[in-house]
Amino acid sequence: MPLSLTSKRYSVILLAGLVCVTGVSLAPGAPAERGESTKAADFATIHDRAASDYMKGELDEALAGFNAAIALNPASALAYYNRGNVYYAKGDYIAAIQDFTEALRINPGLPFANMNRGNALSNLDRLDEALNDLDEAVRLQPDVSDTYFNRAIVHVRRRDLEQALADYETAIGRDAEDQEAAAARQRLVDLLGGGKEAGLARVDTAKITAEIAHARQVEHLLRLVANTCIAHGDSLEGLKTLALVGKWKPAPSEDQIGRRGAAAQLDGGWTFRDRFGAYALVHSESSHKPPVYVCSLTTQPISPHLFDDVKVGFQSRFGVTPNDNPTWPGQQVTRYQHPNGKGSLLTALAFTPKYGALTFRVYLGNP
Repeated sequence: MPLSLTSKRYSVILLAGLVCVTGVSLAPGAPAERGESTKAADFATIHDRAASDYMKGELDEALAGFNAAIALNPASALAYYNRGNVYYAKGDYIAAIQDFTEALRINPGLPFANMNRGNALSNLDRLDEALNDLDEAVRLQPDVSDTYFNRAIVHVRRRDLEQALADYETAIGRDAEDQEAAAARQRLVDLLGGGKEAGLARVDTAKITAEIAHARQVEHLLRLVANTCIAHGDSLEGLKTLALVGKWKPAPSEDQIGRRGAAAQLDGGWTFRDRFGAYALVHSESSHKPPVYVCSLTTQPISPHLFDDVKVGFQSRFGVTPNDNPTWPGQQVTRYQHPNGKGSLLTALAFTPKYGALTFRVYLGNP
């Protein structure tokens, strides 16, 4: 999952928790943390190139870049912090902890450093230390839902199930507007309740940890499709506004956008990434009148288990049952007919096992 050095926060979901990989852009001309302007410019160039390498998944190159940045400016808390994120992505949690610790020594209030160090400590089963870091992260940033989410996982591993449930509920509350939050909460209650009946010694903490992360991804996907295709699928301008605010990138197939075919015009396409994954959003309009607008949101990689849970969550959130299950080559598809306040929508949820891709395709009009 890519590392961002802009002011926008990105995070990655791992089995062990969620790591925030945020930073501050060091664009040319930005004030230096230390040293003369030429040295500062060199530092910014190397630092941002390392971030770009990480964006492409080239972790060894990113690591070499941050090593060079730290050699130029050993007083940069940000460089240590971001190198710690690279080590975390490589699974070297001891090195990650060392870098997060140095970043905090230089800048004790560095956002997310305590949370990320706590996650690394949790992965090493150093749970008391992890809890101390996450408690401090909550104190510093009490409105960040990710911190409560990660602390819930530590509580589960410590077998403090009541605290785990309390933190999970807080995380849901911080995320806001989660109509599906009740279902996600019930998932955890069931898992914890089963553990209590059987006794703490038999609680499957690995399963609970995985299910917490899994449930949160389902919630996020449902919220995302509701706020994009379902809310604005018939409004290209609405999607453009979302793209502008979210700083989404034009789709790589931009040369095809605006090219009219016999049946439809592909008139908008973007790619974007958030703390949960990467997405492609495409909008088209049929050529016949009245037009049918088609909006699709695709993400990958997705497991069959997640696809099944997204279907259940979609049905619960919108109060619908499957309309049909058409046969599409190479895909598992379920379609639903439901209202959105503007009329009746046909939504197809499609899973492509070959690519691990999940697509919401929303039709507005009379398909």
